[in-house]
Amino acid sequence: MRGQLPRRILDLLQEARRNFERLLRRAFEQYQLTIPQIAVIVLLNEHKEMSISDISQKMGLSKSTVSGIIDRMERMGIVRRKRSDQDRRIVAAVLTEQFQRHGSELEQSFNALLCGVFSTVSEQALMEIVKGLEMFNEIISASINSFAANEISGA
Repeated sequence: MRGQLPRRILDLLQEARRNFERLLRRAFEQYQLTIPQIAVIVLLNEHKEMSISDISQKMGLSKSTVSGIIDRMERMGIVRRKRSDQDRRIVAAVLTEQFQRHGSELEQSFNALLCGVFSTVSEQALMEIVKGLEMFNEIISASINSFAANEISGA
């Protein structure tokens, strides 16, 4: 049984991700945006301006994938690219003026959706979920660090 539990954890994480994406698609279908596009809008609404690298790190996607998302959103008039005054090599994404209002609306809708989804769950149960996910992340991070240490030492 114990040997099956790690696989069960991964299966549940994948199922949770799929279900959450399905919920978001249904809740935000009127915007006719993809989940990654919505995530970029929420990030940019919160941070006002972010580099492609920062967005890719926050979203857990490659820079080229984020760049493609930004390209499509730029053609849609949602975001624009902005070069840094200090270092012209650094390119940031910002919401266009015409979409800033929609960005705030979308972020408020996203937050309201999350609050609604979890409104029937006790605070104790939510804390247990947080604790479990924090523990999962600590275990995975320790394993990543262990792999990195082994690679450096040549093991």
